[in-house]
Amino acid sequence: MNTFGGPARLIRAYGWWIALVTLVVMAAGYGVSTLAPTVYRSAAIVVVEARVRANTTPVPPEMGTEKELAKSGLVVRPAAASMGLEEGQLADGFTVSVAPDANVLTFIYESGNPVTAQRRAQALAEAYVTFRNAGEQSKSATAAATANAHATLVSSAYLPSVPEARPVWIDLAIGLVLGLLLGIGTALIRDRMSDRIRSLRDFEKLSGVPVLATVPRTARPRGPGAALPVLLRSPQSPAAESYRYLRSRLQPVMAKDGATSVLVASAYDGEGRSTTAANLAAALALAGRTVILVDADLPKPQQHTMFDLSGERGLTDLLAATGDDIRLPDVLQQGPVARLRLLAAGPGADRAHDLLEGPRLGQVLSVLGRLADVIVIDSPAILSVSDAIGLAAVADHVLLVGDYRRSTRAGVGRALAELAEVVDGNVSSVLVNAPKSAGGLVPRPRGAVAAHIPVAPAADPSVEEHGLALLDATSDRSGSPVVGSASVPKSMVPTSPATPSTVYQSASSPPVISPPSGPVKTRTNGSSVPAPREDAS
Repeated sequence: MNTFGGPARLIRAYGWWIALVTLVVMAAGYGVSTLAPTVYRSAAIVVVEARVRANTTPVPPEMGTEKELAKSGLVVRPAAASMGLEEGQLADGFTVSVAPDANVLTFIYESGNPVTAQRRAQALAEAYVTFRNAGEQSKSATAAATANAHATLVSSAYLPSVPEARPVWIDLAIGLVLGLLLGIGTALIRDRMSDRIRSLRDFEKLSGVPVLATVPRTARPRGPGAALPVLLRSPQSPAAESYRYLRSRLQPVMAKDGATSVLVASAYDGEGRSTTAANLAAALALAGRTVILVDADLPKPQQHTMFDLSGERGLTDLLAATGDDIRLPDVLQQGPVARLRLLAAGPGADRAHDLLEGPRLGQVLSVLGRLADVIVIDSPAILSVSDAIGLAAVADHVLLVGDYRRSTRAGVGRALAELAEVVDGNVSSVLVNAPKSAGGLVPRPRGAVAAHIPVAPAADPSVEEHGLALLDATSDRSGSPVVGSASVPKSMVPTSPATPSTVYQSASSPPVISPPSGPVKTRTNGSSVPAPREDAS
């Protein structure tokens, strides 16, 4: 069996179809059995014996020859003439059987009328007896040749009262075999014509980019905390371990100095994009990185629901703000994991698509890059709205999510073609809901650890003050960092080699978001974005 497909994948993908076709064919067989025309059967029994002659040794009759003789025109023709029928009309429904190890012929006739079955079976048996016993008186060469046997009608044809019924199990068995053959055959045809992703290798060959990790399918959770990412809801599960594996595989693309923005995208909605973004952000935060999760899926924001946080303020506020309207602490929310903060989509997200197309988005990401090591961006579906293309243009890396159960080959190919216009080599992929038979890696669960929801520690004041300082820190229009609280120690304020001086602002003056000055880094696709500044801490 092929590890990356074969019979196991065919049964898993089309088992329901094979079962459905089989049941339909068996039901048809049952219907044929129960709705078949009523047939009555009557039979007459004739014993054939060797004729005894003086001074001769009796020769037993050859029953095979006698059976053929009984079905021949020598018997059927005179019987039909006696009943006023055509020879072919009488032969229809007539059969002869030979008893094993006995010189016995059974003349059987089947008809929809019981009287007709009886009369015709009797007429045929009598015609055979007459022909067989007339050998001595007949001058016919055929009769003389068969005059060594004598036939006796020992049981006249009876009048059947109950119609003959075909056993139902025979039709059901035939329906089962034919149904399985038809179901498997049509499943193979459907599989050949299907546009679904067949395996990990198929997805990797189709996309042309490395598949960093596969995530096994998990059962839909219920009860409190069901919406949380699996890494927080069930940290010891194989799925949680898969996201840790994804985190490790992403390490080479992470910037050693400054922040890295990772855009999580997919071709269509419902392919695990938001779930992957949430779990990846949690995994990176648990590993000690400072992470900001940005919900840029304005048509269908999900991140604030998954983390059970507020969606009243967020990205749309920052994109639409002018001057000093919005302070970062007003929109960034602390997640359930230390070092993880969420920037929700914000109010009116479903009507703010044009905001992602303007230059303000790059400014927002640049400022957020000063506050975190990694920015994970949850993107809209690439083939649904144009927002994802604009986000991919400003992101450092694009992670394309494919769903083994839902993603199509055409969708993945078209999404990559759209991304190719704005990215250059900074794309990788992850395949979710991938079973082991399709090449998916299913890690062993870690030890039996009690599932819990990690929360940001608040016992260490220095850690909390540092986090607030980072949230309040942005840059003014000249590029100098600004801190919204005068009580924050200078060592906690982000600095940059290009701006050695640090300016403090009173608590009443909110920080602003503006394009920073200083060194510029060039992305792999040729575009230039402001270089993120290092945190002094």
